[in-house]
Amino acid sequence: MNGPRAALVGAAVTLTAAACGVLPSPPPPLQTDFVPQASAPSATVSGTADGFSAEEHVSVRVRVTKCDGWATGSGWVLSENQVITNRHVVADGTEIEVTTYDGRDYVVATAQIAPVADLALLTLDPVFTEWAPWESREPGMQEQLSIVGYPEGQQLTTTPAVYVGDTADTVESTGEAVQGLRAVVKHGNSGSPLFDASGTVVGTVYAGDEVGGGLAWSNTYLDDLLTGATQWQPLTPGC
Repeated sequence: MNGPRAALVGAAVTLTAAACGVLPSPPPPLQTDFVPQASAPSATVSGTADGFSAEEHVSVRVRVTKCDGWATGSGWVLSENQVITNRHVVADGTEIEVTTYDGRDYVVATAQIAPVADLALLTLDPVFTEWAPWESREPGMQEQLSIVGYPEGQQLTTTPAVYVGDTADTVESTGEAVQGLRAVVKHGNSGSPLFDASGTVVGTVYAGDEVGGGLAWSNTYLDDLLTGATQWQPLTPGC
């Protein structure tokens, strides 16, 4: 086992789901002219005419009404009417909304969850005109990546990440192989897309720790879910 991977495995027991940040009260409605501000230019592909990167265009904030409060997370646009996020972000959700980089707010019609991987599929009316390219591949060791999401449910942020090898999922206690990262992953980053240098999604972030370690689910699991090799399950609120 190489050094970086061993270090991550050793720290894995302290990794926690980076989801939600349950809030004491609902966030206020967004103003009709609200536009989230990017914290910095994208570290990967070039920006677009509006100042946001292509990756930021396809990254969304997820807000969830739960049985016992509210929660926030992130996600990425899979198609004209679908978003990928984490299962633990939407668990027990009674109403789910997504907000795009330019302030558009949409209500999710249905949500499905994966039986093993910490993934969820949100379906809306066809509203998106851009969606993320993605591949079912493992990054190379020490490959430079980026995480795009809404830490703390606030500012749209692009954060650098480095792939340090696969490790076992101890956060969800599945024992499945997940992608180990060296990155700052905060509450609200759960469900964030993990982009490679070409702007292609190669995983979905779901956990982080306080010392710069993170975890993401490989698109191998997503591929199985979308092709029917593994079946999605309906989200059933617990209240």
